[in-house]
Amino acid sequence: MTRRAQAIYFTLHLDRAIMKLTEKRGTMNKVATYLNEHLTGEVVTHDGALADAQRDGSVLARQPELIARVADTSDVRKVLRFCSQLAEKGHVLPVYARGCGTDSTGAAIGRGIAIDMSAHMHNVVGIDAKQQLIHLQSGISHRAAQAVLSTHKGLGLPEISLTGEDGTIGGAISTEATGMLSSAYGLLSQSIHQMEVVLSSGDIVQTGRLSKRELSKKKGLATFEGELYRQLDNLITDNEALITRIDASAPEMAGFSSIAQVRQRDGSFDLTPLFVGAQGSLGIIGELIMKADFIHPELTVVSAAYSSMTAAQAAVDTALQAGASTVELIDGRLFSRAAAQGKKLAWAPKECYRGGVVVAFFHAFSDRARNKAAKKLLRALRGGTAVQVELRDMEMKEAFTLHSVLTLAEHPADEHGVVPRVFSGMWLPGVQLDGFIKSMRALEKEYGVAMPLFIDATTGMINSYPVFSSKKVSDRQRILKLCSDMVRIVTSHEGSFAGFGGEGRLKAAFVQPTLTPEERDLYAKIKHIFDPKGILAPGIKTAVPMKQLAEELNAWCRLAG
Repeated sequence: MTRRAQAIYFTLHLDRAIMKLTEKRGTMNKVATYLNEHLTGEVVTHDGALADAQRDGSVLARQPELIARVADTSDVRKVLRFCSQLAEKGHVLPVYARGCGTDSTGAAIGRGIAIDMSAHMHNVVGIDAKQQLIHLQSGISHRAAQAVLSTHKGLGLPEISLTGEDGTIGGAISTEATGMLSSAYGLLSQSIHQMEVVLSSGDIVQTGRLSKRELSKKKGLATFEGELYRQLDNLITDNEALITRIDASAPEMAGFSSIAQVRQRDGSFDLTPLFVGAQGSLGIIGELIMKADFIHPELTVVSAAYSSMTAAQAAVDTALQAGASTVELIDGRLFSRAAAQGKKLAWAPKECYRGGVVVAFFHAFSDRARNKAAKKLLRALRGGTAVQVELRDMEMKEAFTLHSVLTLAEHPADEHGVVPRVFSGMWLPGVQLDGFIKSMRALEKEYGVAMPLFIDATTGMINSYPVFSSKKVSDRQRILKLCSDMVRIVTSHEGSFAGFGGEGRLKAAFVQPTLTPEERDLYAKIKHIFDPKGILAPGIKTAVPMKQLAEELNAWCRLAG
């Protein structure tokens, strides 16, 4: 039977199967059996597989009832069509997408059906090296995509991690992941040329900017896609004043603030921004066409160690003025922690453990221009109060080793020690940095917990690395309380607690209450337009009850041992 015939057969028999399941109060095994009859991939209910899928990169745990290891976009459509029609009968079976399970906000866990995008949907469909385009399935890992591109004249995509942690392309876009040298090469989402997204109804939409005339044609479709365009266009018109007040340029994952980028002044329309950072709550990315760029294989790096954080902050300004591609400020206490685990770095002597280290990257293609700018900065920093200043040339693939202290910070040596990654991905305007650091110091005293910082001064991204015990109930409570206090501090300094890496269920519980009632209402309407039956990733990007959050945190701690 051909794929098309299979799809028709699936559609004709769907209503009958749902009726049988609902009439007999069918179990998850019956659902799995039915789906296995129609998917090219497979649906598993084995306890071991379900247990493996109950955790992601957050400090929350929740186990799905089924795992659908989809083989292609057609499989994703069949699962969503099934769940959509099941919801029409009054039985909501939630669906969420899962890649490598590295999401730090709890968006890769949940009840219902976990659609595993990485098991089979990890292929390169095609490459057009001349136009620098690569066609991918969304479940392919970032590392695999980079390996394929590197064989085509040094092409590559922006990085998605500071430490070399891998993840799927679809997952990185869904969380708006940022990584090494994002300020130089941009975010991965900025490389999107076109996306194919499966909607909650099982219909497919292809994203890309539409002219006003093309939009009119889309709105005329008698399909779910047509209804989506009609409702969304009307929503934007009705809320134009509110949407205009949203800063589309500021990194912000709370709600669907990217609605401000959908319709341009010329009337053109593009759904792509809404799916970026949506974490599967509006649709599931099936395939993508990405625009690759030439990645220079060599870098020049200047590092300067300081005995005080104040002096290090001043050096950040000097490095920015020198034209460095990326300027980072790393808290000296992170090097101290690394040294305690045996990782002692010559360019970060112990004198900086109470201060900080500034790392400036130069990536220009011209070796002469790159070295000239780096040496100029080197001279300027050596004339200051640095305890040690170094210049080194390295290959791009080696740059991740400079962040080994961050890897160790995320995996503390303390027994039962855990560093919640929910305190990563914050965003702050550069002018607010000094006040923010002072507020953080005060918070450390209040909690009695060190919260060393990593700051990308070029993008404004900030990560904090406090260590808690997974065995102490008091520490679990402090994690949630600290989230609330961190939101308050970041917001007071005109920043965002959910700037990069998604909002999920963990950050959303604390960020959503800071939105105005008008903003929450707007975002709820967007969610309803895309997911009227509420089957896509429920609890993601919404105000999850604190009791539920505490239960999922406790479940994670039990698994952490």
